[in-house]
Amino acid sequence: MMLGVIPARGGSKGLPGKNILPIAGFPLIYWTIQAAKQSELLDDFIVSTDDPHIAACAKKFGARVLDRPLHLAQDDTTTLAVLQHIVTTVECDAVVVLQPTSPLRNRDTIDNCIRDFNNCGYDTLATGYNTKIIEYGTHQNMRRQEIPGFFYDDGNVYIIKKTILQSGRWYGDRICKKVIDAELNSEIDDEITFTITEALLRKRLENGRQTTDFFGRLANVKLLAMDVDGVLTDGGMYYSANGDELKRFNTKDGMGIARIKKAGIITALITSENTDIVRSRAQKLSIDHVCTGVKDKLTELEHILEQEHYCMDEVAYMGDDLNDFSLMQKVGVAVTVPDAENAIKNTASYITKLRGGDGAVREICELILSKQQ
Repeated sequence: MMLGVIPARGGSKGLPGKNILPIAGFPLIYWTIQAAKQSELLDDFIVSTDDPHIAACAKKFGARVLDRPLHLAQDDTTTLAVLQHIVTTVECDAVVVLQPTSPLRNRDTIDNCIRDFNNCGYDTLATGYNTKIIEYGTHQNMRRQEIPGFFYDDGNVYIIKKTILQSGRWYGDRICKKVIDAELNSEIDDEITFTITEALLRKRLENGRQTTDFFGRLANVKLLAMDVDGVLTDGGMYYSANGDELKRFNTKDGMGIARIKKAGIITALITSENTDIVRSRAQKLSIDHVCTGVKDKLTELEHILEQEHYCMDEVAYMGDDLNDFSLMQKVGVAVTVPDAENAIKNTASYITKLRGGDGAVREICELILSKQQ
């Protein structure tokens, strides 16, 4: 049995409270919990902590928490001692250590490490990178490939057999030094590395690249819910000569909605707007649930889920403004558009390439269909 362990002590000298500091819209520990949840080869995972705030945060994001004894939460406590405590408490054959300070790690990295560990009969594995370490004045103009190599473990993933830990060792005789992509090597130790890592996470979002769970979660979508202004429309305010309000919709979005409805996916509009234009467009698109004039979007979605007997993990929601924030934190797939509020973009699993009113809804509909078909 492969047990994921996320060690998260409350005390931190270099960066106080770092495990729950907000980074790219979420507490730092969130990113590691998400990667562990999406792993296909971890049998279970826990968060080991002595801090009630970290424990509450971990539980909020779906992690099981193992309270750490006070004597294992000191400045001089080793990770080895913490793991030895865990393997006497939780049944496992090996532990997969996932430190929260490596938030760029994804589920593929975890599963590739476990696969190599199992297939090759290792008793210890560590991720890292090869580097060249020399002292100036000693290399005598050597070519880079002639400089002796050195493997640096980056803290992303460690896998250690239970028997090795019980013998009081951190590593065994058969060691795998697994080199991973340079983009994943970032490890947070202080404010500088925190800033660099956050920039990499935000860059991923700005480029419209999915978070680790995006494509896997598309396969589970049973309900697509949407805001209207800025998502189905371009967010502009238009008026006729008589002063009547007008909205610009896109026929491509209509076709996308028709296609996912045909595939059996339920649709919903949840908007604070309360106009005949919205209701008329919803009727033409045969939207299943039309909720207008809504002040609390999360509560409204919960009512829909009660009727349909679905859960939040089976919902994809498209929003673009601050009144979508609490809802987007709860759903399985949170989608937004390129000109959305920054807080919404930081929360989203995916940022569409197309803007609202220009085919953004069609884009996500096709992604859902491609994954499910």
